[in-house]
Amino acid sequence: MELSNIQLNRLFTLLGALRDEAITREEFEELSSLLKNYPQAQELYIDYVYLCTDLCNLQAAIRHTPVLASPLSCGDEEPNDSGAPLTLEFLQILGDYEKEAEAVELPPVEMPSPQVPRPAIAAKSRPQVSKLSLFALFASMAALLMILIYPLVFPAPQSGVASVSDTLGAAWSSREPLEKGTRLSAGAAPVQLIKGLIKIQTDNGVHLVIEAPAEFRFVNSDELSMTYGRVFVNIRQAQNGFAVQTQKSKIIDMGTQFGVYTDMRGDIELHVFEGKTVLIAGLSNKTKQVLDVMAGQAKRFGESGTEVQSIRLSEQFFARDIQSQNNLIWRQEKQIDLADIVGGGTGLGTGQKETGINPSNRPADVPGEMRDRRSGNAYNKVPANPYIDGVFVPNGNSPQIVSSAGHVFRECPVTSGYFFADILHSPAEKLLQNSQKKSASLELGSVDYNNPEKTFLCMHANSGITFDLNAVRSRLQTPIRRFTAQAGLLDFAPPHLDAGYAECWVLVDGRVRHHAALAAGRADNIEIELSEADRFLTLIATDGGSRDPELDRNAIGYDWCIFGQPKLILE
Repeated sequence: MELSNIQLNRLFTLLGALRDEAITREEFEELSSLLKNYPQAQELYIDYVYLCTDLCNLQAAIRHTPVLASPLSCGDEEPNDSGAPLTLEFLQILGDYEKEAEAVELPPVEMPSPQVPRPAIAAKSRPQVSKLSLFALFASMAALLMILIYPLVFPAPQSGVASVSDTLGAAWSSREPLEKGTRLSAGAAPVQLIKGLIKIQTDNGVHLVIEAPAEFRFVNSDELSMTYGRVFVNIRQAQNGFAVQTQKSKIIDMGTQFGVYTDMRGDIELHVFEGKTVLIAGLSNKTKQVLDVMAGQAKRFGESGTEVQSIRLSEQFFARDIQSQNNLIWRQEKQIDLADIVGGGTGLGTGQKETGINPSNRPADVPGEMRDRRSGNAYNKVPANPYIDGVFVPNGNSPQIVSSAGHVFRECPVTSGYFFADILHSPAEKLLQNSQKKSASLELGSVDYNNPEKTFLCMHANSGITFDLNAVRSRLQTPIRRFTAQAGLLDFAPPHLDAGYAECWVLVDGRVRHHAALAAGRADNIEIELSEADRFLTLIATDGGSRDPELDRNAIGYDWCIFGQPKLILE
């Protein structure tokens, strides 16, 4: 490809600026682009270097003769002021003088007598080195050094390719920690994560979760280099594909989810959860293997030499998401525990048992207090918990609002309006202490909820709570398929008194999806399908009401209603 006249003129302008050491960063990048893309520019550049070298040589050769000295300067040398420049007029005067001048006779010169030459000792001849060649070599080396050193003197600005979305318990080897919002650049020094986790989003829409100990850096916007560590990659909404490079392999992906673990020796495990990846195992020509790894497959490479082994896929080996605000580490668990959420957790076992929420939202009440209280049926929002939309005490005397969107529980029965306890996360020890029955147990059907592995919501009548399903979906980036639980009434009434009576209700966006009258010790199994359009899930325990003001206070006696193992089942 030939240079245009405009490009030729621009090339020599840039070369002149380079020669005079007056070139700017932008001009240098322009010159580099011309030399890279046009072979003709490369040839002209070499010729230009040689021309500059020859001019320097000429200046040096004539400088010892004052009459022939010229004002031409080379590099940083001072101009020669020992003589005037040689002009055509001066040369003409010299020629005319030579024609008109008389001849001058020179005296005879005596010739010396000849001498017999001595035998000479042979010496090794040295090769003659042209000064012009040396100057050309030095000039070429200087120009080359200029090109090599310039990026060090004027380093190109590093472009950011990703941002830190969140960190959880992170500690770094560097003095400056990576915090939320920090930009990460391609080609920067490796980052060492000593402990904790970091969530990153690239500018192309790739989501990454990296777990310590790990060392990593971005090669470019579409490739991550992992020296060691564990990384989960989600490319569902990315514009391009993405690659993860390790010491012994490279994984290339186009629009899916996968995880890579590599140890300090460079051995790797690849787990593909969605879509398809290409694994290049072994980065040398002798051991390189290229194979497709599909969704549901996992591979190991490095431990046994050069062969790629099939291993069992681990769904929960990689952290898929983190949320520092809620101390959430999600490893693709298939269930979200609503009792754990009531205890201030994320639904993944981080909540505190025997804690909960007052359904009347009365700040004067002692948390966890158990006594008769009466309240209106106002809907109280719970801004402190992103998964819980609100709570209330149903009474049926006026339209019962059950969501922040204004959904109404039209079938709400008339109740006493009393409640006895907060909505609590698995208060097994507290319930047994408050029971007036010596042989009281927490068994419901065949399940013993005194078992620490079993969770439940204690919802003594009258109380209601609404969960925001969209908040769960958005934070976990996964659909919710159904709600399951086991409702029942604990048998806490002493033998000489009648057992409690209560009803349980499950609503979705204000519509009743499940209703049952509860009997002591008997389990009522609940399973409700949920669609992506369903927004609010409401659980309610009511006493049914006595309609007698004198008996209203006793209407909630022994109405220990629980929702055992209340789970949102994820896709």
